[in-house]
This record gives sequence, structure tokens and C-alpha cells, in this order.
Amino acid sequence: MRTVTSGIALLAMAALAAGCAPYGAGTAEAPNGAAAPLEGTTWSLVELGGQPARPAGDNGTPTLRLDAAQKRASGNTGCNSYGGGYELSGESLRFGALASTRRACVDEALNRQEAAFLGALADTRTWRIADGTLVLSGEAGPLARFVAKPTP
Repeated sequence: MRTVTSGIALLAMAALAAGCAPYGAGTAEAPNGAAAPLEGTTWSLVELGGQPARPAGDNGTPTLRLDAAQKRASGNTGCNSYGGGYELSGESLRFGALASTRRACVDEALNRQEAAFLGALADTRTWRIADGTLVLSGEAGPLARFVAKPTP
């Protein structure tokens, strides 16, 4: 009887440990259904100014990552890398001046998307996460939507 009880206890501990694991690869939600956190998650752009984001070849779609320890935003625009400071207080989010590399996109539409993406970050005033989607908004409403990028 003691062996059966020990085996059940070990199975219960294994199940509990699996439920407490970090977010699974390829998912934007924790095992309990909670959304990925704003900071420490790499967010991939899915919509910009109400239009679907265009992928940029090997760079994929633009990304955003907020580093809580350094209060630094970074990512790629699809063509270039960028980084700079940010301020977060509750639902308020503001990006400081963002510096980026200066490579030209091969496609003119990607150049326009890059400029609009950096403009959306500059205009961001609030954020929210709903149904696994990060929404950055400005004075006039939603600017950009992101989903958590799966971890390799």
C-alpha cells in the first residue's frame, strides 16, 4: 500500500510541476490561460494602423521586447534593429527616443511600414493585453497589435 501511495504522490508532484512550468514553446499563454507578460516577452507585430503587418524576408515581422531590469525597448523593424528607453506605469506606456540601424529595405512598402511602426511606438500612450494580443494605443486609438513570438 505504501508503494502505491508514494507512486501517486510522485505523479501528483510531476503534474503540479508541469503546470507551473514557464510558458510553453509556441504559445502566448501560460498553462493557466493567462496572457504572456508585457515585459520579458518578444512580441511580433500582426497589425499596424489597422492593416496586416508585412513580413520582411528573413527578418520576419517587426518585433518589440521590453527589458524590465534595464527599462529598455528593443527589436527589429523588419529591416533594421532598434532600441531605446521606455517608461511604464500601470496602463501607461511611453517610449523615449529610439535609435535604429540605417539599412534601407529592398521593398518600398517595407520602408513605409518601418516608418509607420517607429511612428506608432513614438505615439504610444497606453497598452493592454487581451486574448493573447498586445495592443498599443495612442490619443486616437489603437496603433499596433502584437502576439507573443514563439520561443525556439
